[in-house]
Amino acid sequence: MMVTKTNFKGLQIIETDVYGDNRGWFTESYTKSKFVEHGIDIDFIQDNQSYSAQKGTLRGIHFQNNPKAQTKIIRCTRGAIIDTVVDLRKGSDTYKQWFSIELSAENKTQLLVPKGFGHAFLTITDDVEVQYKVDEYYSKEQDRSIRFDDPQIGVEWGVKDLILSEKDLTAPLLEDSDANFSIRVLVTGVNGQLGHDVVKRLNQLGIETIGAGKGELDLTDREQTQDLIVKNKPDVVVHCAAYTAVDQAEKDKDLCYVVNVSGTRNIAEACRKVDAKLVYISTDYVFDGEGTEPNLEAKTTKPINYYGYSKEQGELAVKETLEKYFIIRTSWVYGMNGNNFVKTMLKLAQSKEEISVINDQIGSPTYTLDLAVLICDMLQTTKYGIYHGVNEGYCSWHEFAIAIFDIAGISIKVNPISTIQYNTKAKRPLNSRLSKENLDKNGLKRLPQWKDALGRFIKEKIMTGELSK
Repeated sequence: MMVTKTNFKGLQIIETDVYGDNRGWFTESYTKSKFVEHGIDIDFIQDNQSYSAQKGTLRGIHFQNNPKAQTKIIRCTRGAIIDTVVDLRKGSDTYKQWFSIELSAENKTQLLVPKGFGHAFLTITDDVEVQYKVDEYYSKEQDRSIRFDDPQIGVEWGVKDLILSEKDLTAPLLEDSDANFSIRVLVTGVNGQLGHDVVKRLNQLGIETIGAGKGELDLTDREQTQDLIVKNKPDVVVHCAAYTAVDQAEKDKDLCYVVNVSGTRNIAEACRKVDAKLVYISTDYVFDGEGTEPNLEAKTTKPINYYGYSKEQGELAVKETLEKYFIIRTSWVYGMNGNNFVKTMLKLAQSKEEISVINDQIGSPTYTLDLAVLICDMLQTTKYGIYHGVNEGYCSWHEFAIAIFDIAGISIKVNPISTIQYNTKAKRPLNSRLSKENLDKNGLKRLPQWKDALGRFIKEKIMTGELSK
């Protein structure tokens, strides 16, 4: 048998070998072991058959909602049909798109339709029989239909006078439907600043999310990592977990490497097994920090500290292992869930009247809430590659600190000092400006201006009672 993948994840065309002689022909329309060899390991529990007397009969668009959604294998055993499916999975890069194929008694082609698709067929001959296998029993409570002529979907049937049932004529539009399908996204580092906000954003979009923190996932354990991802079969993995102690990394190089490099490779290999996209969060520290121009996405990386080196090698592990990946470099990240520069400044202001902050390192403060929006927009596409995801505009840490206190209404003296005056174990890049050229090329929306983002963050802290006005 031959199985052909389509551009719709999980939707596959199946052609079995046909053996003929002077008497006729024979084919094994379904052999479980052969299907399993092609990765189709599904427990089909029922065979259905329908008959349509007239050409131009349209049945659909039908589906069963979760938890009674059905995977189907469709074939036409008499006459011919145009079989059509619609992707109803929120977050899918083919969401609301449709696919059609001719199935007939003559071509003996079959179509595997996974859960999350609406299904319909149009008869193009008289006397048509359609047979299909399903992996879930019929459920009257979860039985659903969508209008065959829904303008959001725009299926081109090619026939004017369709023969339809009353059920299909009165079916709701997709926007009025309670279809409850989505892709599945696994987020690592779910308890960190960014992971927390990515999950929050996915929930807002109605996309199914699996959160994996340290308790659920040890990145350094290859077998455990693969087991978790293979078991959950996510469509996308957003890899936020990382070793991020920049100065400590100079001392704990082995641990930093095994988490940021080996762990990332483990994730990437598991994604390859289940055909999942990977979003890998990287850093401005992969660059050497020289010059004053924004670092282009294609610029040669040259990290100047071990943390940056480990993230660079993590990027390389992703690129070597996968084709479906997004690498997003970010900088100076802060969010509500975790420790960061903004919270440190606000805390220092409670006990000090004067502080010193570096003024010769330039970058973009980035609010995780805004970065999460970009990540969730991006993962719904096939615009793979390397991107820079930071809030608009640039400033020094000194300017950043002054803005924090100004917006929070705190009076404190902030003295500028140079990097040379502030000794750290790990060397920091002076120029962390990041170009957003690839965002623009691919029609992806840039993040808001950094001061706007900071204002919203501090307002949130005031509203939640974490900061007094």
